[in-house]
Amino acid sequence: MKKLIWLVFAAAVLVGCSANAKIPIGKDTVVTMDYTGKLKDGTVFDASSKHGQPLTFVEGEGKIIPGLEKGLIGLKVGDKKTIDVPADEAYPYNKQMVITVPKSQFPKEMNIKEGAEVATQTPNGPLQGKITKIEKDQVTVDFNPSIAGKELIFDVDILGVRKATPDEISGKVQPTPVLPKKK
Repeated sequence: MKKLIWLVFAAAVLVGCSANAKIPIGKDTVVTMDYTGKLKDGTVFDASSKHGQPLTFVEGEGKIIPGLEKGLIGLKVGDKKTIDVPADEAYPYNKQMVITVPKSQFPKEMNIKEGAEVATQTPNGPLQGKITKIEKDQVTVDFNPSIAGKELIFDVDILGVRKATPDEISGKVQPTPVLPKKK
């Protein structure tokens, strides 16, 4: 009888593990993936390898760009895909992120020139920008990300998918990565 119970338990565990491998990415699933983000000309602007680990997030929570999130729906563990993300579903160019300020607001020792990178502190943290125009006593700075307004291309490799816990969905805890077992 003990052997039968053990066999049933082992079968349930195996079925449960293999079931996770078949879960498609959808709302409230935890996704672990490797990715490389490129511009149309092939320039790599980001990759999970640069961060030393795969990206893990809860699908449908808006933690990644909308076009990429949408392109992942239905993928399963082991799937690899190239996802084209139009600019309006990535980082749309925001004219409100371009501001003109008096030159006097910059430190006197700063060499103010077009193309120079600048930084400022906001209530939400530091913000990087680029000087785009200098006219008399006014300086125009564009605080949009350098990839704003551009189509993005992502090569993704899905490493893990599972249902999110209630605490992961509510944001109380960070999602735990879902990684394949090493053989």
